[in-house]
Amino acid sequence: MRFWLMIAVFILAGCGGDDDSLKDVTPAVEFLSANPPSGETIPPNVAITLTFDNDPGDVTANAGAVSGAGKTRTITGPFNRNPLSLMVHWASGSTTLTYFVSSCCPEPPRVSGGSVRDGDMEVDPDAINSAGKIEIQFSEEAMGYIVLQTGSGEDLGWLGKVEGHTGILELVKGRELRHNTAYVIVGKVSDLKGNEVEVRIVFVTREKA
Repeated sequence: MRFWLMIAVFILAGCGGDDDSLKDVTPAVEFLSANPPSGETIPPNVAITLTFDNDPGDVTANAGAVSGAGKTRTITGPFNRNPLSLMVHWASGSTTLTYFVSSCCPEPPRVSGGSVRDGDMEVDPDAINSAGKIEIQFSEEAMGYIVLQTGSGEDLGWLGKVEGHTGILELVKGRELRHNTAYVIVGKVSDLKGNEVEVRIVFVTREKA
């Protein structure tokens, strides 16, 4: 009887050891996304939001300040200009995000060319009237509006639109450009990130030969 009692004690002790070995193991936390996404151009003071499939616990990064709780973390700048390799670590994993950090004051679109330029004094009105339009080229994709006015500010009613890198003013019949007259193109355009600039191009047509 004593022998079988000892066997039972050993079995119970063994079962207890197995319970310790079967303790729950914390599952690995996976990185899901970043906003702005990796590969984007960002300003120095941007806030980058990271999303995980579960709470990652303590998160560290080689640049910026990390904050947040739950399934998201935010890494805020300022970040140094030029390429940024942002290495992020948490208890069960790591990831690397790459960005290009722009200057602190992003430049809006600028006029880079076109049928006329600001300050032109000998513009041929016949050539423009024959083409039926005035084109303005921008340094990057832009959106907004442009208007053709006389030097005194009267709207000539030409049809203006801004698409991609180009602004176009289409001639309205009966409102052709005249010789020896000052004109102004005014408007407001912005790039796709919202950097805005006012457009003002003053030109004068040549005298009639």
